[in-house]
Amino acid sequence: METVLNIIRHEQDKLDGIAISTAGVVDSERGEISYAGYTIPAYTGTKIKAQIEEAFQIACHVENDVNCAALGEFYSGKVASSGSVLCLTIGTGIGGAFLSEGKLFKGAGNRALEIGYMQINGNDYQELASTSALVKKANALFSRTDLTGRQIMVEAQGGNEKMQALLGVWIDNLTAGLVNLIYVLNPEVIILGGGIMEQKDYFKPRIEEALLNQLVSPSFNANVQFATLGNEAGMVGALYHFLTKEGCVS
Repeated sequence: METVLNIIRHEQDKLDGIAISTAGVVDSERGEISYAGYTIPAYTGTKIKAQIEEAFQIACHVENDVNCAALGEFYSGKVASSGSVLCLTIGTGIGGAFLSEGKLFKGAGNRALEIGYMQINGNDYQELASTSALVKKANALFSRTDLTGRQIMVEAQGGNEKMQALLGVWIDNLTAGLVNLIYVLNPEVIILGGGIMEQKDYFKPRIEEALLNQLVSPSFNANVQFATLGNEAGMVGALYHFLTKEGCVS
């Protein structure tokens, strides 16, 4: 938090408010972290809104990063007319957000859509289908230490059949989670984000085929789209959330 406070302090004269998108389970009314997993030790309980408003006397609103990404993609993209949208971000873990008629579904205690912990064959979903899980598996399988998500894609698209096979298994794992979410939420649109999903030309046909293979009927299928805002999605969504809280948009 001290780094955040220093950044704000440096720009204070230019600011009318602070919109924050952050990892963790966020109590957006109180602007604090209700729970943070093992990837961010000691983050649970951080009172972001209170610290910033007390220090600078300006409005601050805080929301979960995947929720912000979903809001950003929804309100600035092609899916704003969709009644129900499921958004996944795939990276170090897997995060999820669900919008119904443009409103976030948060569940009791703001803990809905913590889908990285969803169980797939006795494993956390993110242990099987996150980018970090793919990278870990690839380095172990090929006795390497240099592979990244980007390098895996370069080699697979360059014709490395073993890398393509590994990606095929990973896509099946990713799709298994999507199938469960489709059965429960019945979204009209699924938006997939995260750095690796920038390779949409590779993933879109393969994920769509895997969905058809795994779903009990094509009638359950959803329209698979890919995030268009990249790293800006969270910032756009955080701004929208801020403006909503301040009564500037409905």
